[in-house]
Amino acid sequence: MDNTKNESVRKRKKGLETTRQILDIAADLFARNGYDGVSVREITEKAGIKESSLYNHFKSKADILETLFNEFIRLVPETRPSDEEIDKMLMLMKPEEVFKNIVFHVEKSVCDTLSNTAMIINYEKFRNPRAAEMYYKYVVNEPTDYYERLINKMIDRKMVKPVDARIIAEQYNYISIALTKEYIMAQYGLADVHSVVGNMIRTLKSFCGLMANDSGGHDEKKEKV
Repeated sequence: MDNTKNESVRKRKKGLETTRQILDIAADLFARNGYDGVSVREITEKAGIKESSLYNHFKSKADILETLFNEFIRLVPETRPSDEEIDKMLMLMKPEEVFKNIVFHVEKSVCDTLSNTAMIINYEKFRNPRAAEMYYKYVVNEPTDYYERLINKMIDRKMVKPVDARIIAEQYNYISIALTKEYIMAQYGLADVHSVVGNMIRTLKSFCGLMANDSGGHDEKKEKV
C-alpha cells in the first residue's frame, strides 16, 4: 500500500516538474523567436520529451501561452512590496529610498520565465488581442495604480508636495516599462545591466525631485510654532 502511494506521489512530482520545464522552455523560445515562430516539436525536443507527451500537460501551444499569461497575472503584483510593506517603509524611509527599495525588490523577485513572459506580451500585443489586453491591464494600468497609491500616501504624510499623483505615476511607469525592456535585454547579453540599473536610479531620483517638499517633509506651520 505504501509503495503504491509513494509511486503515485513520485509520478505526480515528476509530472509537475515536466509541466514546469515545458513552461520555462516555451517562455524562453517564445521570447526569443516569437510565438508563431516556435513549434510544439521545438519545445518538446528541448524538453527531451515526446511530442505526444506534451499533451498530457497542455491541450495545445495556445494553452501553454495562456498558462504563462495567467502566471504573469498572479505573480507580477508579488514582485513589488505589498501595500502593508509600503506603509512600514514610509514610516522609516524618505521617498527616494522607498522607490529604490521597490526597484531592488522587483529585481530580486523577477525570475527568467516572468521576464520572458513580459517580452512575449510586448512582442505579441501588436497581433494577439489577449496579449494587448495583458499589456494594458497588467503592464500599464496595474503598476500605475500601485504607484498612484504610493504617491498619494506620501502626499497624505506630507513627505512630498501635492501633485497630480495619477500623471506622475503614469509617466514614471512608462519610463519604467522602457527600462525594464532594457534590463531584460541585459539578461540576454544585449545591454549592460549596471548601466540600466543606474538609469533606473537616476529616473526615480528625478521624479522624487519633482515631488520634493520644500519644507523637507515637515509641516511648515509646525516648524513656525
